[in-house]
Amino acid sequence: MTRTFPAVAFNPAIGKLEDVTVPMTEPQGEDLLVRVSAVSVNPVDLRRRQMIPNDAPLVRLGYDAAGVVEAVGPDASGFRPGDRVFYAGAANRDGANGAYHLVDARLVGHAPKSLSDADAAAMPLTALTAWESLFERLGHSASFDGSQPGRLLVINGAGGVGSVALQLAKLAGLHATATASRAQSADWCRAMGAAEVVDHAALAELPDMSFDSILCAYDADGYFETMARLIAPQGMICTILGLRQPQNLMPLFQKSAGIVWEYMFTRSTHATADRGRQGEILTQVAGLMDSGALKTTRSVTMKGLNAQSLQEAHDRLAQERMTGKLVLTL
Repeated sequence: MTRTFPAVAFNPAIGKLEDVTVPMTEPQGEDLLVRVSAVSVNPVDLRRRQMIPNDAPLVRLGYDAAGVVEAVGPDASGFRPGDRVFYAGAANRDGANGAYHLVDARLVGHAPKSLSDADAAAMPLTALTAWESLFERLGHSASFDGSQPGRLLVINGAGGVGSVALQLAKLAGLHATATASRAQSADWCRAMGAAEVVDHAALAELPDMSFDSILCAYDADGYFETMARLIAPQGMICTILGLRQPQNLMPLFQKSAGIVWEYMFTRSTHATADRGRQGEILTQVAGLMDSGALKTTRSVTMKGLNAQSLQEAHDRLAQERMTGKLVLTL
């Protein structure tokens, strides 16, 4: 008799989430079968919903999870049944919105020992995005000795990625300025490690060439001209969002400044030779969290993973007023 488990899938034909039953599949190759304990939601879940054609089959979303390894594929290494893990998975496979999930072991990290599954589930996608942005795209050093010079601007500091980026920047020694529009989100940014916080509108008042590097985690089109003005000569801009409109690159050319994109799913989507680097980063993140150097960004917790609760979580995220991360526990 085939084992099954409950999950939540998006039905593009009606534009809604549905409770479904999914056949259990044993892990093959380098996969792990994980019994999911908690998941969190991200803007990518909403963007995926918008991009799916109406005639496409049901799609299981969810790109943050924590849980326990149930079974290990014959080629997977570094894990065994019973291990607590956390990960963000891949955008080109079924997501983690279900009681069980198959995931490539190379993308998985051992969960922080000192944190609950809910706290751990808040971290993978945003921690990987922030880490890759700061240390692989912008070229800062992940030495965490607090001595690294540099002025960093984080646009949308209270969001999931910004919340982790501010913490990592402080550990590295960078002087980080965050943008926030509300008193609550400004306080959150300071708690995450921002040296200073400015209102989004106040960026226009800052002097030219104020920052050595900029991480844009919101509306890259709307902030492009401002970023081009604020970036220092030979500086670097990283955006986690694509540009939807043509932009004038000449101000960057005249400064010998650069712009680069960060897409956390690049390694898994293109099966790059270094995709195991994401598992390594998560292991480092877990160590920082167990040492108390890095804090979870979980700010809201909901119980139960079903179509109703997940839709409520998506609706709250769509309001674009979240600070930190929203987690659902199973």
